[in-house]
Amino acid sequence: MTKPSKLGPVFLTLFGLPFLGMGLFAAYSFLNAANQPLSARVGAAIFASVFAIIGGGLIFGSLYGYSLQKKQARRESANPASPWLWRQDWAAGRVESKNKSSTVGWWVAAVLANMLFLPVSLGSISKGLSTQDPGYIIPASLGLLGLLVLLGAIRATIRLERFGKTYFEMATLPFSPGSRLAGSIHLHLDAQLPHAVDLKLWCTRTVVSGIGQDRSTHKMPLWEESKTIPSTSLAHGPLDTAIPVEFTIPSDALQTAHDNPDDQIQWSLKVNAQVPGVNYSDEFELPVFRSAQSSEAPAPAPTWQANPSFEMPSGSPIAIPLETSAEVLEPAVHRVAVTDSPEGLKFYFRPGRSLSRALLCVALAAVCGALLYAMLRRPQREPIFALVIVGLLTFFLTLASIHNLLTSTCIVVGNGVISWHHSVLGIGRTHQIQIADVTAILPVTSIQQASSSGSGLYSLRLETNTGKNHTLIDEIASRQEAQWIVSEIQKRAGLRLNTEVQMNDRFYGPSPQLGAPSPNGPAVSRKASVRIQR
Repeated sequence: MTKPSKLGPVFLTLFGLPFLGMGLFAAYSFLNAANQPLSARVGAAIFASVFAIIGGGLIFGSLYGYSLQKKQARRESANPASPWLWRQDWAAGRVESKNKSSTVGWWVAAVLANMLFLPVSLGSISKGLSTQDPGYIIPASLGLLGLLVLLGAIRATIRLERFGKTYFEMATLPFSPGSRLAGSIHLHLDAQLPHAVDLKLWCTRTVVSGIGQDRSTHKMPLWEESKTIPSTSLAHGPLDTAIPVEFTIPSDALQTAHDNPDDQIQWSLKVNAQVPGVNYSDEFELPVFRSAQSSEAPAPAPTWQANPSFEMPSGSPIAIPLETSAEVLEPAVHRVAVTDSPEGLKFYFRPGRSLSRALLCVALAAVCGALLYAMLRRPQREPIFALVIVGLLTFFLTLASIHNLLTSTCIVVGNGVISWHHSVLGIGRTHQIQIADVTAILPVTSIQQASSSGSGLYSLRLETNTGKNHTLIDEIASRQEAQWIVSEIQKRAGLRLNTEVQMNDRFYGPSPQLGAPSPNGPAVSRKASVRIQR
């Protein structure tokens, strides 16, 4: 339950006042510096204004947030047992799009980034041209960051204007575990879609760890299901276009939980459609709760092959087996070449499978290398500690670039053995294990491999009878691709078909609600290792 407190606004106001005052004073002082050229005075004043904006934003945000907290508290107190009525759009039977708030965030970031980096970049370019000092390359390139953020803001605005005020209209309120999730996405389309619409319903756990500057956010998927809606299934009306949505939520699913801001469970519906120009991409947060009607209804019979589920302890009212025999369909797009050869079924992962990640590593390695070169060329000797840090960053980023651009992997299953070969430009080692010595092959992910957006990476782990684990391949971006590869290896090797994704989550403990009283029985506690099934 939301409990408005005046302490927070008072603290943020006191914290923001120095930024506001010093920023305004510095901007005024820079503008009136008579011994500096006009361009330098304006640039310095703009740079100082960023701190004034930050201070003013903290003060305004704290006061505005306090007023929103009071409104939220009134809604919660009016419906204490119905959390799906605590949001205004949910109570109206619809879910507002996140695109509007995302666009506002893009523009705020664009304004602040350009006010912060553009004066530094322009000043560094001017000094670099006059002195021919390569040390100004790095600060001069900071202006590119502001331009990239500005392009993102413009793109988000074009998407918002093109598709209008989109929303998801819910067929029922709330959606309950074990029931049907249905509704329609309403948006403005001025032309027929040339391709199908991709929908993904997923449940994620968002964990915030650390304190102060060490705080980090990880969003890990606990369950997901994807569907493709043909463009012919869209309903075109005089005012908008409706995209039909229908899924089935697992009967043992976790419900939406926002009680702990550092550990939350969230259900989201993501939609993507290829449209000429700017593609349509959107996300809606859905209310999934166990209502009185759902808790009294008998649990449906489990259908492991048709519907993926969350793991529950074996002693719970709904016990899920530790393996699933569900067939995993081959993804429409994947990054592995599968061929049948005399040696067996061969899986070849080419170098540079993730071009964006490889280019990012190369760019960062180039920037660190240029910085190291500039530090070594400066007439004043830099501190040894700084040289060591920049040198190590350059070294490890170079290794990461080589790994992403040049490393290939080949897995072969057949003739009673499983072998895998990692190589860089054809140079590498081959590992081989008898199939009789293999206990299981599983796709694995972890919270460390999850990002703030939920786009995690997956690895394939081979477990032996002796307890040893071997990583066959890592950095698979698609969950379905990882599961499909595992199922193909298991079928060829004659192993028990098991397409669950294992998530190691011991450090952060069990998810919310895992130890909470269940409406169908007593409270249960679960181990921290979470398994995700297809």
